Amino acid sequence: MQVDQPTFLVDGVSAIAIHNGVARVQFMRLGVDGKPVNSHEMQLPLAAVKSLLDALRKIPAA
Repeated sequence: MQVDQPTFLVDGVSAIAIHNGVARVQFMRLGVDGKPVNSHEMQLPLAAVKSLLDALRKIPAA
């Protein structure tokens, strides 16, 4: 049985903060007026940041 995973499309990152061993990445999207609007926040333990960055580097360039 497949469990639905949250999926979202973002246009960029508006902020990154690190507090108490947690990296918080604020994503943004472009609103209908073309201006950035905060959309989602990812909270990631600092110990997991390297593995996430390594995985993202494997995405082929456009």
